[in-house]
Amino acid sequence: MTGRMIGATGLLTAIVSIVFALLVVAVSDMRESAEVLRHSRERLAAANLVERDIIDLETGVRGFVITREERYLEPWDATRFRFPADASELVRLADQPGQRSRARRVLEAGTSYIQGYAAPLVSDVRQGDASASSVEATEEGRRRVNALRRELDGFAAVERVAITASQERADADARQAIVAASVGFAGSIVLVVLFAGYLTRAIVGPVRRVAAMAGRLAGGDLSTRMSQTGVGEIGALERSFNSMAESLQRSRDGLRRINDEQAALRRVATIVAQGRSPDEVFAAVAKEVGLLLGAEATRLLRFEADGRATVMSGWTREGDPVPAGGRIAIDGIVAAMVRQSGQPARKTEQLRWVAGFLPGPGPYSAVGSPIMVEGKLWGAATALSPHDRPMPQGADVRMGEFTGLVGTAIANTQARAELTASRARIVAAADQTRRQIERDLHDGIQQRLVSLTINLRAVEASVPPELPELRADMGEVVGGLIGALEDLRETSRGIHPAILSEGGLGPALKTLARRSTIPVELDVEIAHRLSEPVEAAAYYVAAEALANAAKHAHASVARVEAGIRDGRLHMSVRDDGVGGADPVRGSGLIGLTDRVEAMGGSLEIISPSRQGTLLQVELPVEID
Repeated sequence: MTGRMIGATGLLTAIVSIVFALLVVAVSDMRESAEVLRHSRERLAAANLVERDIIDLETGVRGFVITREERYLEPWDATRFRFPADASELVRLADQPGQRSRARRVLEAGTSYIQGYAAPLVSDVRQGDASASSVEATEEGRRRVNALRRELDGFAAVERVAITASQERADADARQAIVAASVGFAGSIVLVVLFAGYLTRAIVGPVRRVAAMAGRLAGGDLSTRMSQTGVGEIGALERSFNSMAESLQRSRDGLRRINDEQAALRRVATIVAQGRSPDEVFAAVAKEVGLLLGAEATRLLRFEADGRATVMSGWTREGDPVPAGGRIAIDGIVAAMVRQSGQPARKTEQLRWVAGFLPGPGPYSAVGSPIMVEGKLWGAATALSPHDRPMPQGADVRMGEFTGLVGTAIANTQARAELTASRARIVAAADQTRRQIERDLHDGIQQRLVSLTINLRAVEASVPPELPELRADMGEVVGGLIGALEDLRETSRGIHPAILSEGGLGPALKTLARRSTIPVELDVEIAHRLSEPVEAAAYYVAAEALANAAKHAHASVARVEAGIRDGRLHMSVRDDGVGGADPVRGSGLIGLTDRVEAMGGSLEIISPSRQGTLLQVELPVEID
């Protein structure tokens, strides 16, 4: 028996050694692939930095050529001195001959663009050369920039291919490690089963039952138990085997749960990483939570300011589609408990039948978990199961662990989409408005005032000397027209309240309160001037909020509070109107939100129906 035990031990050791060697090789290959992947990502990041430099150069030159304003050249000046270093870093990181050659071309073409095109063009514009704004000059710049971008796109494409290849090699190594481990584990199990069979035949009596149980445990039957009838060491052995089986079963169930959760999170993370739409993310989350908990149906809800919730996505075990986008009342269901406490909750709900969502009326076991987005309660994930098949213990905690990461995914998805849309709308609206106003003032009113001034000067000159009073009156009219023309020119340089420019935000808010059609209470504590964009944003927010309070909310009084705390401007506008303001339906509120968020601030609207509206704004005091 000793010889066979030694032989079996040697065979098992050989199998484990072989498997370990294969795993070591696989891990080494995975490390090499990871190193290649890291270098490719560094090169891709460097290429993106160079492309951003090119964009800054182009936009700075184009802005200066169009507007003749020196402020557009500030980023251009900084970028043209930074570009050679960034491009040289790209050349240094490129370790393949083809990529290094492409990087050198980018460096040479970028340097040529700065020295041979952009710098001379800026100089010509400053000297008033009209050809600097010609179509040919513009096309030359666009051609050079497009050529640079093509080179960078080619560089990035090669690096992405390298990243994909490295990832595929890493995946192949991982699969090899899994196969090796599986084969080794299976071989070990086979060896243990054979050895257990030998012990069963060699040992009689109570030990035979122990050996049989060991074989069943080794085969994966963790629910098996043996009767504890033995005494002494045999009894202790039986109790030990039963305890081991219970521990293994608990461990296996725990590992299965963890594996299921991790797999679900990986699938959701993959969807987010691929940049898919929020609707696809919400649908994937609802499905994964339902499958993870064995629920009958799940929903993802977004809490609204009026106390209701919007159904973002849903899932049913039967596969029936759940309509999204509708608003529902949450009184009496688990979502209300989550909203009130901000914590996971569980309750029994008496629900009516909902077509396409619940299989029938009756009591349901419901659990809900908050979805936190950037530290704020965004909504809740809820799951339902028939009352005779309640949710397992700890389901709310498991959902909470899942939705914690889901909240991060939602925040990333929403932030990316909202930031892109917000900045695009702000830039487009500001540019369009500025161009339209400048064109209208310059081509219309200014030209007419200039013409009228010239005509009046001619009339003044033709007044007979014997009419000095008339000549003086004509002079006053001409002076007034000249002053009006200067005021109009000042206005055309930027529409901005005069009191805001001269006195700052505090006096401007006081003026705004005096002009309001409803009484306004002011509590403004701002001891010094703020940066111009911050003052303008706060002023327009207050103006829009007071206008909405009087025009739409039918408020009888409003209150404006503003102060500096922790290096940020905090302002709130509250009214006692009808409430129910929805930013989605108001272009003014959307524009204010875009303006505030574009400067790194936040705007929050709390407007329950018939309870007034509270608009809270937070802005950084200094804007770069």
